[in-house]
Amino acid sequence: MDKLYADKCDMLACMTYTRLDTGSLNILIRLLILILLLAGSVLVSILLGDVSIDAETSLRTLFSPGNSGSDVHDIIWQVRLPRTLIALVVGGALSVSGYILQVLSRNNLADPYLTGVSSGACVCVALGVALGLNFDLIPVAGLLGGLAASLIVAYVSRSHDYQGLSVTRLLLAGVVLSTFLIALTSLVIFLSGNPVLAQGLLYWLAGGISGKSWSELGPGAVYTLLGFGGAFLLSKQLRILSLGKDYAASLGAPVAKIQWSCLLVAVLLCGAAVALSGLVGFVGLIAPHLSRHLFNNDERLQIFTCAVIGGILVILSDLCARTLVASQELPLGTLLSLLGGFFFLALMARDKGEITIR
Repeated sequence: MDKLYADKCDMLACMTYTRLDTGSLNILIRLLILILLLAGSVLVSILLGDVSIDAETSLRTLFSPGNSGSDVHDIIWQVRLPRTLIALVVGGALSVSGYILQVLSRNNLADPYLTGVSSGACVCVALGVALGLNFDLIPVAGLLGGLAASLIVAYVSRSHDYQGLSVTRLLLAGVVLSTFLIALTSLVIFLSGNPVLAQGLLYWLAGGISGKSWSELGPGAVYTLLGFGGAFLLSKQLRILSLGKDYAASLGAPVAKIQWSCLLVAVLLCGAAVALSGLVGFVGLIAPHLSRHLFNNDERLQIFTCAVIGGILVILSDLCARTLVASQELPLGTLLSLLGGFFFLALMARDKGEITIR
């Protein structure tokens, strides 16, 4: 009997090990495919554009950074490559910010755009540009604006027991404040008194990375990397928080401290993205859902895959924005809003009940 029991245990252990090993292999394959998709998106974004450059010349120029002076070199190294990398930074920052906000609110529909973070960053960036603020300080202005908006939303949405934030009040306050701040941003643009500046701000408000260069990439990338570092450091806390505020408190976790730390990281990432691209909505909504569907694993893998998926989305959307219509560039934010709006409605139509983090 004991031998039979031992044999059954060995069989169950073997089956469990095989299942885990198969699951890990599937995750590894999906991760490799995702990285290849990112590399392909970057390459296609560099190769394609208004100016026709054959693939061989483009690749040779891309891998020969020292041979400057030609038009092809300037197009690839001074226009397309920095623009593609900025799209990658913006997509990654917004996606990870959205993921953190979804875990924080325990609601799959949370997004930097919907929670007021993007709008707060936007109004301060518009003020900074209108007042002639140095560009290196523009991300700081976005960070401060997003933080101020988050403080207002957090104050309004605090629980009656002061042990954390109310999810419902957080989302409602975010939507209301976002509407108010967008109107305030439009007022700042209208009162700027400079028609050229106002037109540029309006175009920036629609979302886009046209004309961006290496000088804009540097500060945004630094703030984004800091945000990624903070998100990875908070990965265990995010897992605890995803279990629910009450359950996390029963485990002895400092819920309020974790919530504020997560909110600060989300604001830092959103502020950096808004400073680079203006209002680009729904990336922080779509990427976490795709990541959760494909890689339902630990939080560190979720954060990484969110960043990769968001980067792919923005890179390909930016490519469409500058190539769909000949001799004209469409606003990046408009294209992503069309895609995100459809995704949002499809998600709500599928989930009939309360939508929460699973």
